[in-house]
Amino acid sequence: MGVLSALNDALRSGVQCLDLAALTEFDSSALSVLLAARRAGGSGTPPRCVNAPDKLRKLANLYGVESLIFDEA
Repeated sequence: MGVLSALNDALRSGVQCLDLAALTEFDSSALSVLLAARRAGGSGTPPRCVNAPDKLRKLANLYGVESLIFDEA
């Protein structure tokens, strides 16, 4: 099972918060997965992304998607 499939399963089971503190290595594909997770919320409340490493936030800002992924951006 891929990361996106596992994430979609978790979201369907009611997960509303994604704790990103354990992420130490990532690239733009991580942003893609997080954007997909936010979209998976549909018209309901999208899951919150919390405890993001500073480098992930900087990468999201560089790609212009920080405000789409992080509520408080």
